[in-house]
Amino acid sequence: MIEKYTTEVSLDFFNGDETDLKDTIEEIRLFAKTYENDKVTVLSVTENESSKGKNYKVLLQHKRDTDNLGRKYEYDEEKLFGFFEDEE
Repeated sequence: MIEKYTTEVSLDFFNGDETDLKDTIEEIRLFAKTYENDKVTVLSVTENESSKGKNYKVLLQHKRDTDNLGRKYEYDEEKLFGFFEDEE
């Protein structure tokens, strides 16, 4: 069974350029995964001005095949760098 849902993340971004923003949004996308085979897509990024800097609303779409979850991420580092070698 395929599950789909969306989430919204509020991002306060004070310093950095467009590349830093893209890298941060990519990390948000990766950290949104729970299982190895989860698919997370950025649907939209909207900018809101605030007195403290720039604020972005990042809309993510999550897609999960409940019949093929893969391994569950136990550590945040696994979401960025993959599973540790001894976890096969």
